[in-house]
Amino acid sequence: MKYFTLVILIAALLASCTGTKHFTKMAVKQEAQGLLNEAAESYYIALERKRSNVDAQVGMKKTGQLVLNQKLNEFSKTRNFGSKKDAVYAYYTARDYKQKIARVGVTLQIADFYQQDYESVKDSYLADLYDEGTSLLEDQNFTAAEQKFNEIKKLDPDFKDAQTLGDIAYLEPLYAEALRAMDAKLYRAAYDGFEKVISRKSDYKDARARKAESIEKGTYTIALLPFENASGVQGMDAKISAYTLESLTKINDPFLRVVDREHMQAILQEQKLQLSGVIDDQTAVQVGELVGAQAILTGTVLSFDSYNGNLKTTTRTGYESYREKKVNAEGQEYFETKYKKTSYIEYYNESRCSLSFQYKLISLSTGELLKTEILERNSKDEVLYATYQGDAGNLYPSSQSGPNLNAQDRKSLMAQIQGRQQLKSPTELSNDLFDTLSRNMSSQIDGVVRNIVK
Repeated sequence: MKYFTLVILIAALLASCTGTKHFTKMAVKQEAQGLLNEAAESYYIALERKRSNVDAQVGMKKTGQLVLNQKLNEFSKTRNFGSKKDAVYAYYTARDYKQKIARVGVTLQIADFYQQDYESVKDSYLADLYDEGTSLLEDQNFTAAEQKFNEIKKLDPDFKDAQTLGDIAYLEPLYAEALRAMDAKLYRAAYDGFEKVISRKSDYKDARARKAESIEKGTYTIALLPFENASGVQGMDAKISAYTLESLTKINDPFLRVVDREHMQAILQEQKLQLSGVIDDQTAVQVGELVGAQAILTGTVLSFDSYNGNLKTTTRTGYESYREKKVNAEGQEYFETKYKKTSYIEYYNESRCSLSFQYKLISLSTGELLKTEILERNSKDEVLYATYQGDAGNLYPSSQSGPNLNAQDRKSLMAQIQGRQQLKSPTELSNDLFDTLSRNMSSQIDGVVRNIVK
């Protein structure tokens, strides 16, 4: 294996040397035929493969400089007889080529006067772009203006106030659109627009205050009223209410506000009212209006059942492996694996919970039933494990004819030996159930709110 690896390594090195020589020879022939661009590219490839190739370095220096001079001559011609833009980007083509050749260790030269000519035409071109961009801004052609200022920033990030004007060209349409959304009472759209403005420039006009205003005007408040309990199991209404409040407050929606029983009680006490007992529809509407809600959320625990099973045991036949020393015909000792019948105990238990809950989301402005659903959820936990009094590491399941040596079947048995033995408690199981149900309900309510506040 080591010999094979060494052969591969030597072959790779030889291929590398052969490759660089091949491209160097090709470059010499191309250069002799006057194919400068092709020769320079071949020298470049040769140096990519072996930077220390002296012949390629010399050839790259010579042909590369000639190719660069052609590009610089093109820049000069374009500067004198073409457009300023074409001249600027022609110089970039020459500059980029010089940087490319530098990556293989060869330095080419650009005369100072080329640099001076470039700076002169670039400054003139930037001034033209700036004038065009400002005129487009005045005409409120923001998209075209942004393109002009973006090009300025690419050529010279510090040119005058192009950065600021570019921000204006980008931000003003967003800001104006957000204002229109605010006037149309599309507060979520306004919020999103102002947020985009702020993320680009935090102090742009009054975008931050407008964003806060959109939240204030668009906030949709839901009063979470005490739930009823028709399940016959004490405390279920308070439990589902607590989980519902937690799920609703975790919703990532700046326009959703939830007022729970505690906060409602504080508000109602100011009105010399008391929140107690079962609330009918008429009372619910009155309470909702008093706490400044646009909708009320009521609910009823219809049923709750739990079952904690009895542990079931089954004795299973298994086989334990052991090694027996033997002597062969030549008198040499060896070990033979054998199996003896044994037994292990398998255990199974399960627990279950089921919950049925109905909620209603009612609009206080129209009395419309915005959303109602009967949610039925089930939760189950089970354990299946085994115990063995002997060496479990040597234990095998059984088959009809003896030990079952199938690897997958034995793996399953080992999983039972190491398996979890403790069921989730009824409290844990019911908590999982309440959490799942409340998150599903909150997701549905969030959908309703997002459809209302656009």
